[in-house]
Amino acid sequence: MKQNKMARSYGIAGGMTLVLFILQAALIGASLAHAGTFAKTLGLSALFALVYGGAMAAYVHLERPRTGELLFAGGFALATMLARVRMLDFVAADYTFFLSKWVDVFREGGYAMLAQNIGDYNLLYQYILLIIAKAPLHDLYLIKYVSVIFDFLLALVMMRAAGHFGSQKAKLPVFLLMLALPTVLLDGACWGQCDSVYAFFVVSSLYFLATDRPYRSAVFLAVAFAFKLQTIFFFPVVLLGLLYKKYKLRHAAAFFAAYVATLIPAVLAGRPFLDALAVYVNQSMGQYYHRLSYNAPNLYLFFPMMEFDSVKEFTWLRYLSGIDGEGLNAYLNPDLFPDLQHAALYACVILTLLIVVYWLLHWKEITPEMMLQFAVFWAIFLPFVMPKIHERYFFLADVLSVLYAARFKSRRYLPLLVAGASLTSYASYLMRQMPFDQRISALMMLAALLIVGRDILLGMRENRARLEKGGAAL
Repeated sequence: MKQNKMARSYGIAGGMTLVLFILQAALIGASLAHAGTFAKTLGLSALFALVYGGAMAAYVHLERPRTGELLFAGGFALATMLARVRMLDFVAADYTFFLSKWVDVFREGGYAMLAQNIGDYNLLYQYILLIIAKAPLHDLYLIKYVSVIFDFLLALVMMRAAGHFGSQKAKLPVFLLMLALPTVLLDGACWGQCDSVYAFFVVSSLYFLATDRPYRSAVFLAVAFAFKLQTIFFFPVVLLGLLYKKYKLRHAAAFFAAYVATLIPAVLAGRPFLDALAVYVNQSMGQYYHRLSYNAPNLYLFFPMMEFDSVKEFTWLRYLSGIDGEGLNAYLNPDLFPDLQHAALYACVILTLLIVVYWLLHWKEITPEMMLQFAVFWAIFLPFVMPKIHERYFFLADVLSVLYAARFKSRRYLPLLVAGASLTSYASYLMRQMPFDQRISALMMLAALLIVGRDILLGMRENRARLEKGGAAL
């Protein structure tokens, strides 16, 4: 009986996948500028249908949904996939000036180009660009396709994590919300960024750590770090894992081994091992020295800035004092900005160390059950106080805030603050226009940070009271 039910569910998922394939093929052929031949149109539609079909098959396997639930989830996911396909033609400046040029380098030079430093992504993403360069379909679509794959994988792992941190009832809403979260939709399918890739591995690492599978957690964290430096926003949670002996020395070895494994193709292509190992060091030196914040809704929006991106399109700038028609602040010297950035970074490091030391001094009041709270706090705090932060660097905070809402019913508004602030910052880049003063977005993010920080301190205070009475921390 159960086998028949599962077979019927897989059949329904397969039928919806076929429907999506047909709808996508029609949409691609009618609206995408670089769809190419009829065969390429079908091939592109098949690629996206394969992602959808795989995700729905995984959903059936993991959740054993009822027919009505499956039809609802499948229809919703189908609509979000069509929305993603519809955005494939959008060309952001990152693609025009960077990604397309890097793909051209790999297209002309092939595998041997891995021996050089191409672009400012780590090596794993360069391998992906190499594969895309050799594929027959339009590279812009394939770059976005990779992100769409991980959009759906991220939704699946968030569903599982919601079941652990929250309740079984939260799993389906979280799955659907992650597929439709505006910042997730725009980041990959529209913008062509790959933040859903590292976020998938970070959330997986958190889930495996919380469910006592530290080896998997360490390996997934290593892969996340191999994709994006922003994985460091999760590293303070590793300290909590060490504190409660969820991580041990052998798990650190697993992390390092997994990270080194990602370097092997480049080393075999002729890149020096130490150079491959130091990619992030090379990236962070000498870049972005003209601003304290790059449209990110963080602390530095309240600081004066020398210049703004796309000044003429930012009509709200006329309300700011000290900004003339060219977008320059007459009271600031451009040579001062590297020093300002360094000073802000040092202050950020000192503040972070003070918070870490405070929590280490009160470690008995902190329990493993507070792991999600710590993850959300650091995902907001670090990009909020660090200089040179871009719009998308709150992506992990957007994602984890959804888990926080699933865990705490009284905090279901938190994603509105976090993802809402992120979304308005995306507008400054994608639309060249702000719906309102960016400082309001920064205040929204600050409010979310204070709420999560207060929740942690209240939890620590309650545990302190229990310990003083001879009980155990919860």
